[in-house]
Amino acid sequence: MPKKIASTLFSIVLIALLSSAALACACCAERGTYIVWTGRVESFQVDLLKEMKFSEKAELYMTEAGFDGITGINMIEADLGTGPEPPLDLVDAFTGSAWTLRFKTPTGRAGSLVLPRPARLTVRKVDYPDNNSTAANVVLYKEFIFTGRVRSGSGFFKASVSNSPKFTLIFMGRGNGCDNAEDFTNWHLAIDGTKADYAFFGKMKAAGSNAR
Repeated sequence: MPKKIASTLFSIVLIALLSSAALACACCAERGTYIVWTGRVESFQVDLLKEMKFSEKAELYMTEAGFDGITGINMIEADLGTGPEPPLDLVDAFTGSAWTLRFKTPTGRAGSLVLPRPARLTVRKVDYPDNNSTAANVVLYKEFIFTGRVRSGSGFFKASVSNSPKFTLIFMGRGNGCDNAEDFTNWHLAIDGTKADYAFFGKMKAAGSNAR
């Protein structure tokens, strides 16, 4: 092979390797990172949310007070029983402008919530001291936090959302400095109003999974 051609090929390979390393480094995070940022939801974040799917099960958050510490959905107490709360079935849909979450108890009682996507979100990215991160591989704890007003509700949610209570929907997970749908593995939803005080939580599906 002529020296000129060999030199050109070497230069192309070197540029490709350097470009790949630069791209990877653009997503690198630093030890000690603690970022809390609030701003408008960007189009790429909407695209991520469209990829993110809730798992088919949801759990009701409950303290030692049991249903005495819950307001608005006490009608499902008999469905869940007094022992360890069985999970509820969950079907979700996200249109880009709103989430629709449909819950069903083990006995078939159903309720749905429509949550408009707020125009703003809070992003939290933290390298916890006990994260076991190394300088070459920092894994951040992440949150996407959305706060808004419930648009509507049906079934066992209907009475509790008649005055459009506040909702806080949080997606949680871990990853590098860039955000990917697969980073977010858990969710938490809290509803708070004059007639509502309850919360649910659960896991996210693996990105790209459509199976229920």
